[in-house]
Amino acid sequence: MSDDYAATLTTVNAAVLLVGTVQYTGLSRRVGDRVFSSEREQAAAKGHLIEQRRQGVEPSPGALVQLRSQRRDLRRRTSANLVMGSVWCVVCVLLIVHQLQILAWAGTADAEPDPGLARRCFLATCAGIVLLVLEPVARGSYRLWRGARKGPLEYTTRYTRQERRRLDRQIRTAAVPPPAPGTAPEPGGSAPRVPPSSPGAGR
Repeated sequence: MSDDYAATLTTVNAAVLLVGTVQYTGLSRRVGDRVFSSEREQAAAKGHLIEQRRQGVEPSPGALVQLRSQRRDLRRRTSANLVMGSVWCVVCVLLIVHQLQILAWAGTADAEPDPGLARRCFLATCAGIVLLVLEPVARGSYRLWRGARKGPLEYTTRYTRQERRRLDRQIRTAAVPPPAPGTAPEPGGSAPRVPPSSPGAGR
């Protein structure tokens, strides 16, 4: 490891650490806010059910299933952020440890080249750069997949295959009906042509 190489790694590590810290902080804040709001809603709903039970009314199965579904939805929505935040945390810790080793090497008088330290720092920096590039790509791909899957999933589970196929056939064979005689043209459409008058008309 040379002084120039140590300076280059320090610069790159500082940039990756800055982005990683911002990402980790943002993910932690979003997860915390989401969990806090969900827990508050769950507590209010459970308190309402307990008040009903005190009055002799047992909770309905639908209300209990809804509470369970909300809990599962919270775990599903926060698991991805927790995993990504944990990965960022590990990468930032690795970068900090190797950066401290670089500083210790640079502060040693007449230090040996230490190729092992250079290799480890290089691998840690590469991991940070790869995560920096792949994280938004993975997040965007997941959002696209989830958005494309959510709509068709609700559609296919609510309606039978026969109903969907019948509607698809109707869509494929549908034709625009001709306008009725004497009807006004649609907004934006062309006005009906008026046949030219004959030269002797109006005399």
